[in-house]
Amino acid sequence: MSPWVPRALLGLGVVAVAAAVISIAVGQGGPQPQDVGGVNDTQRVFGGIEQAGDAVGPAEAELTVSVFNDLQCGACVAYHLETVVPLIESYARTGEARIELRHFSIAPNDTTLAAIAAEAAGGQGRQWQFADLFFRNQELARERGVDEALLREVAIAVPQLEITEWEQAYDSPESADAVRADAMLASELELPAEPAVVVDGPSGMRVMTASPSLEEIEVAIAELGD
Repeated sequence: MSPWVPRALLGLGVVAVAAAVISIAVGQGGPQPQDVGGVNDTQRVFGGIEQAGDAVGPAEAELTVSVFNDLQCGACVAYHLETVVPLIESYARTGEARIELRHFSIAPNDTTLAAIAAEAAGGQGRQWQFADLFFRNQELARERGVDEALLREVAIAVPQLEITEWEQAYDSPESADAVRADAMLASELELPAEPAVVVDGPSGMRVMTASPSLEEIEVAIAELGD
């Protein structure tokens, strides 16, 4: 079992307190997204694909691909861009599969803020856009640290995301509860501290750990989709 999963669960215990002050800090003008890049790349990937909550792709799809990843894990950026993005383009865009984002604490740091911020964008069907932009700006996050100012900059950069509504969702306990549920699921699956993928289809379910490759995931999709 990942040593970081219990830490993620414990870290969420302070979210209710932190959220009470964050909405004040991010809701009074705040910095504009001058440093956030990659918006056009994000739109190219997600534009026009059905999205709701933590999932992108049609709700009626028989195949579900759940991606367990950590927004604040620098080493996980390449996995997102090189493996997850092609999955979205090949399977969610075509309607063959529904792809879910599961927040999974991998690095030995507090992922709570970025995960909850992404969940808050999910209420407007923009969670994947927020996550994708955050991944593409990981260097900026390392330079400045993940705080309310940076999260708001990323949120502002997400096209068609209404910021006041996002701030309210960030403060809501439902966003923290969703992140907690992902951590509990990762614990139940006994996932190691690396990106993981669960493919669930008409022919069964397969849990794939240790950063499964695009080719391995595609094989599982083909086998479980029959």
